[in-house]
Amino acid sequence: MKRVSTLFVLAVLMAPVGLFAIERVGTTAFQFLKLPVGVRGIGMGGAFVAGAADASAVYWNPAGLGWARNKEVLFAHINLPADIRYDNVALALPFSAAIGTFGLNVGVLSMGDFAVRTAENPEGTGELVTAYDLMLGLSYSRQISDRFSFGLSARYVREDLADFVANGVTFDAGLLYQTDFRSMRLGMVIQNFGPDAGFGGSFLDLRTSTGTTGQPIEREFESAPMPITFKAGVMADLESFLGLQMGENLQGNIVGQFEHPADIKERVNGGLELVMSQKLALRGGYNFSHDTDTFTLGVGFQVPMSGNKNLKIDYAYADQGDLTDTSTFMNQPHRFSLSFQF
Repeated sequence: MKRVSTLFVLAVLMAPVGLFAIERVGTTAFQFLKLPVGVRGIGMGGAFVAGAADASAVYWNPAGLGWARNKEVLFAHINLPADIRYDNVALALPFSAAIGTFGLNVGVLSMGDFAVRTAENPEGTGELVTAYDLMLGLSYSRQISDRFSFGLSARYVREDLADFVANGVTFDAGLLYQTDFRSMRLGMVIQNFGPDAGFGGSFLDLRTSTGTTGQPIEREFESAPMPITFKAGVMADLESFLGLQMGENLQGNIVGQFEHPADIKERVNGGLELVMSQKLALRGGYNFSHDTDTFTLGVGFQVPMSGNKNLKIDYAYADQGDLTDTSTFMNQPHRFSLSFQF
């Protein structure tokens, strides 16, 4: 087992990123499904496929729901460039060990109204339209043993752009395994696989004309594949993994992850977390081989309440390179979440 675990970690952390990568940017539908949501994991470089064991597992790896011991409701808000917002709600409902854990989640990506522009009126026709994406998800996970769990998710997705609508269905399948080698937990997930989808109806292709009339050709919208992504990762506590002595009131976690998306080159993410007295967490991470995303920073607070109830507040800053809007504080790439365990 030690040999297998070590090889897995090396494969995740030292994969030859981009060696045989083929860029197919813009060839998949519903791109918002690739956006990370769990704020704790974002603060650790987005390398959380092996780390999520609460309501945020519906986004990272549904197999993590099998390790949840408390019911939990989670609210997350993600700031994106161009005044785009991504808001999510997730719910984890653990039952008995024999039944497993169910998860629900809803996400809406929205933006403000924008002007309609045409070839005749490049400055705008005076008409305003809007666009949004919607995701409704159901997840299930169960621990097969005290070391192994599996998880499945199904999602309905919808995209509205002015008068055009696209609908689709996607699925996730994940595994989580707790090894006996230096506390390492291994995770793998395939996300967003499902049938091709696209807008219904037709549009006028202004790039074309019919003979000498100068009229654009009416074309049917084409379907596109879903943004399938394979991820494999590892998480371990610093004391066991590195042989450190950190004391009773200080714990730490280290994470690493390899990603193979269907439409862009492979990526590697990594991060660290330090937890003080189970109440304050400081986090940092880095996204390697990304076009824009670079470093991440995060902080988390846990407020114990009566019984087994806990309130968690998490914040992360995820730098997006040239896309980072520094004009105002609130336009910057902030991520917030609030969760309540009961």
